[in-house]
Amino acid sequence: LDAVPKGFRVVKTLGQGGMGVVYEAVDLGLERTVALKKLRPEVADNPRERSRFMKEARMVAGLKHPNIVEIHSIHEDEEGLFLVFERIPGESLHARLGRGALPPAEAVAYLRQIAAALDYAHGQGVVHQDLKPANVMVHTGMAKVMDFGIARRVLETLSTMSKIEISGTPAYMAPEQEQGVITPAADIFALGACSYEILTGSLPFPTGGLMLKNQKMYRRASEAMLSLKPAVDAAIGRALEPRPEDRWPSATSFVDALARALA
Repeated sequence: LDAVPKGFRVVKTLGQGGMGVVYEAVDLGLERTVALKKLRPEVADNPRERSRFMKEARMVAGLKHPNIVEIHSIHEDEEGLFLVFERIPGESLHARLGRGALPPAEAVAYLRQIAAALDYAHGQGVVHQDLKPANVMVHTGMAKVMDFGIARRVLETLSTMSKIEISGTPAYMAPEQEQGVITPAADIFALGACSYEILTGSLPFPTGGLMLKNQKMYRRASEAMLSLKPAVDAAIGRALEPRPEDRWPSATSFVDALARALA
């Protein structure tokens, strides 16, 4: 087990991802359970990357919203770089989708909360850049989005250092993001891809595929899930437009339209 910052006791390992290892831990001073993320040494050990990361993390730590997983604190010491998050019970939306598509009412309830989180973050100048069901925690009807902008920063660091191109998750990634253009509209595209998956159990662009996205070559949601009406295709289709300016103006405007189509 890795060394952890003073004042924390590790309970168990929750998982390991592109960003590093995540533990369930107890903050001994406050006697509360937290999620403790130890960043990969590639990021922690490179002074330039570390300072870029810290800047990003501080910005994200400023996001206070009921549907965003909060960063409690950031610890830098000789053991490395640690982020302390609130510990969310429940499972990821990705795990929930492992049991099949969600009924429309449940889907809309979660999507409204995800949209509220995105619109709030966009208002604060923060773009998620890697929205996908694995980055959303759900528990008793509540949805919380995690890893705003931060997972992406780690991936960029790793790709710079290894000279391997690592970007967001291709299946959810807006076409312009592959060219390095990041605006809130990229999150709207990702939300469109998530909505499609939540309602049908499959992805519009399973392999990513820039050409497929640019030519809007995907199976309509109403064909992938026959109980859905063509109005759903129109709402999702606007979120998945290849040109950012053709998409919905906000995450909530998209989910409102989708809710009307599903009603």
